[in-house]
This record gives sequence, C-alpha cells and structure tokens, in this order.
Amino acid sequence: MSPTVLPATQADFPKIVDVLVEAFANDPAFLRWIPQPDPGSAKLRALFELQIEKQYAVAGNIDVARDSEGEIVGVALWDRPDGNHSAKDQAAMLPRLVSIFGIKAAQVAWTDLSSARFHPKFPHWYLYTVATSSSARGTGVGSALLNHGIARAGDEAIYLEATSTRAAQLYNRLGFVPLGYIPSDDDGTPELAMWKPPAMPTV
Repeated sequence: MSPTVLPATQADFPKIVDVLVEAFANDPAFLRWIPQPDPGSAKLRALFELQIEKQYAVAGNIDVARDSEGEIVGVALWDRPDGNHSAKDQAAMLPRLVSIFGIKAAQVAWTDLSSARFHPKFPHWYLYTVATSSSARGTGVGSALLNHGIARAGDEAIYLEATSTRAAQLYNRLGFVPLGYIPSDDDGTPELAMWKPPAMPTV
C-alpha cells in the first residue's frame, strides 16, 4: 500500500525529528555542520528541533508520510515561495545556535547563508530535505513525498540540492534538471543544485 502524505501537526514533531536524525546522522552535508563527536546525535537533533520550530513550522510546509498503521515513515521540509529564509531569520536563531554549538554557531549559520546565495532570486518552492525511516526505505515513501510537493507547487518553480548521485537521479526522473555543483570550502562531496522550471506562460 502506498504511504499517505499529510501536513504535519505539532504532535508529530518529535517523531519527525527522530526520522531526520536517523536519516542524516552520517550524511556528508550535515557532518560539515555538526562538530564531532556528537554522542547520541544530540547536536543534530537540537538543530532539527530548532529548524522545525523557528523555520518550517512558521514559514514553510512540513509533510509527513504515514504507513497503513498511521506511523510516520517519512518527512519533507519545504520553504514556500513567500517564505524563503533570510539573513534576518538566521540572526534571530543565532542565540539558540550558540547554545547548541558554542563557538561553532557562527560557522553553522554562515554555511547555511552561503548555500542560500546560490538559490534562484525569484519566487520558488525550496525542498530543504526529504527523509525516510530505515524500516520504509525502498517502499516508495520518498517518491510519494516528492510527488505530493510537486503537485502542490503546480506550475511554480522548485529548487533543491542533491547530496548524492542516487538522489540526483531520482530528482531527474521527476523532472528536475542539474544547474551545477555548489562550491565548497572543504574536501567533502559537493551538492548538486537542481531545478524544476515553472510552466511556460500560455498567454
């Protein structure tokens, strides 16, 4: 049975964070941000909690995929065209980032802002991340979340960064085209910027 994709509620937030932490504890993009070691993924968990509370629950869309028993098995975090994050948003979050990361907080904020420099400068949906629980990988959860977001965007543009070749291939099958690799200050795998253009005007 295909998963059911619905908007998240506040009661879903703890489980959403669990799914995100499990999916990204060893992800190269997040390891750039998270000072190591991070016992129990405590800093990564705190970061996701902050982003959900202050960013995506306020100016974005949080979608969850539920299995036939109603359990959350996937999540996608989106910025709406009218809610893309700004330097002002990052500044408001800085005190909490300091409490999580200490002197590394400025680096975390700068990394996020540096990536944002490569976003298109006109309105678009932005897929920050999509994650599937380990128990449901390979069952179509990621595709269901992506197709739901694409359908919601309709004729509007969508931008994202692929962190692996496998992810990029999935996005390409769904209509995204590569724009190029985002420059990185370290030796880690660069992220591939991808774009689903808006519909061509008919008038």
